[in-house]
Amino acid sequence: MRRTKIISTFGPSVSDPKILKDVCKFSDVIRINLAHGTWDESEEYNHKKNIRLIQETSKDLNKPVGIQVDLKGNKIRIGDFKNHFIELENASEIDVVFTEEQKTDNHEIFIDANYCFSKIEEGDKILLDDGLIQLIVKRIDPENMKLNCMVENGGLLKGNKGFEVESKIIHRSGLGEEDKRDIERLAKLDIDWIALSFVNEASDVTQAREVLAQIGSSINLIAKIERLEALKQLFWIIKASDGVMVARGDLALESGPGELTGLQKDIIKQTVKGKRIAITATQMMESMISNRTPTRAEMTDVSNAVLDGTDAVMLSAETAIGKYPVETVKAMHEVCEGAETYQESITKNEEYKFSEINNIDESIAISSMSIARNMGIKAIVALTESGSTALMLSRYRTNIPIYAFTRNVDTQRRVSLYRGVISYQYPFLLDSMSEVIEDVKKELVGSSILNSGDLIVITSGSPLRVSGGTNSLCLIHI
Repeated sequence: MRRTKIISTFGPSVSDPKILKDVCKFSDVIRINLAHGTWDESEEYNHKKNIRLIQETSKDLNKPVGIQVDLKGNKIRIGDFKNHFIELENASEIDVVFTEEQKTDNHEIFIDANYCFSKIEEGDKILLDDGLIQLIVKRIDPENMKLNCMVENGGLLKGNKGFEVESKIIHRSGLGEEDKRDIERLAKLDIDWIALSFVNEASDVTQAREVLAQIGSSINLIAKIERLEALKQLFWIIKASDGVMVARGDLALESGPGELTGLQKDIIKQTVKGKRIAITATQMMESMISNRTPTRAEMTDVSNAVLDGTDAVMLSAETAIGKYPVETVKAMHEVCEGAETYQESITKNEEYKFSEINNIDESIAISSMSIARNMGIKAIVALTESGSTALMLSRYRTNIPIYAFTRNVDTQRRVSLYRGVISYQYPFLLDSMSEVIEDVKKELVGSSILNSGDLIVITSGSPLRVSGGTNSLCLIHI
């Protein structure tokens, strides 16, 4: 069983239902990025239609595929081009114009972010598309809100890519009105995770939580760490969120390549210790956008993220616009499995150390893992309503499979992002705990998950069918 989860990004390359179905077979979560596409239902490619397609595919596969949606955030992006891309040659010149226009004639780069114009100076280095394209500001025309730039590092530039200025913070902070409107829309579409872009402090997350609370939604929130500024508040950001994403593209622009690896390891470690989900993202198998196989360096990169203890690894452009989305997610699956073969479980002498234990189900999880690592337990079964016990169990990086038995479909999808957790649809029709345990044993043996003679741990709550009520564990001999 692959314990590390895979997130694949939706896009034109997987919009064909047959291809999406093949990608979902190897993916645990499908991601939609609101920076691309539209809410306009008159358009063929719109967010609502794409979410429905993913949900229908999940039902067809009889597999609880989660849906994560990334908000646009306060990232500054360039406009689109009439041909959707331009080719920039080194040492050539191009103008960057700050305007509300949506598309250019391919001779200029348009940006709808007038508020940052005054922060840019001659000699500044502009970074486009995660720094792949670099421009140097030569002249500034304040009357026409225009920058005349020389291309220092050219290449193919596609529309809607990110706009940064090296060593400067030019974006706005906080949750924008457009993001708030998008949260309200998403709350009506039965999705599972919302990823907040460019989180700088915990208040960015709590603002989003307040919007959800006002409309009675409990969608989980992921904080994307893309700024060095966010690292100063990382402890509080982790506490405020349900998960943290190491968004390496923008983070690398500020940290530099030398620091990125260490930052990734530290963020993952702190996130897991803080009992939250850790996701590693950006350019994990970038070469597979146009190649059938990953490079050795990419395989090593994915493996290192697995060994760092990440819950999930994410594919972006590789599946969204790549030529080989199915081959890419298969390759990611194989690399994760291979890395897990070498991943060491927690040693018997190592104590489980967390910053705090807040409730009974956390104590049950710690006790379960302590027993499991010392008694040759084959599996841990969490009878759960909300999935919180399964989350706590998954914070311990062992090779013991965790089965989340739940009657709730939304809980099934939510735990699809928890490392090492396998969701299991179970209706809980019986009333006594002893009857439920006997029924669970039959389910596990009948599904060839366990064999006669195996020893397992079952965590449960009394009374049954009550969220947050896990208060007991028992050892069962099959």
